[in-house]
Amino acid sequence: MLAKAKNHMPHKFFILLTLGFLTLILSCAQTNPQVFKCSEYEWQSVQDLVFPYLEDEMQTAMVMQAQSSEYQPAAAADFALTFEESFPDSLTALLQNIEEC
Repeated sequence: MLAKAKNHMPHKFFILLTLGFLTLILSCAQTNPQVFKCSEYEWQSVQDLVFPYLEDEMQTAMVMQAQSSEYQPAAAADFALTFEESFPDSLTALLQNIEEC
């Protein structure tokens, strides 16, 4: 009887291993990595993101820069990154993506 129980152990192990592997595969397949789309960001988007972190003088400077760059989002992100120490890391990463557009 004990010998029979030992023979079923490898099968159970492989079944559990297979179920674990399938669960891992399915969970990875369902997570959609965020795809960055430059077209989703305008100058106003950058302004809305960074103005809460800028002092009044820097907000004015950013608006003046926008006028001279014809309101290009990449230029706004580039300008805003000069103040990146004021921003959370997630905002800095987003601005760097916009800057590359």
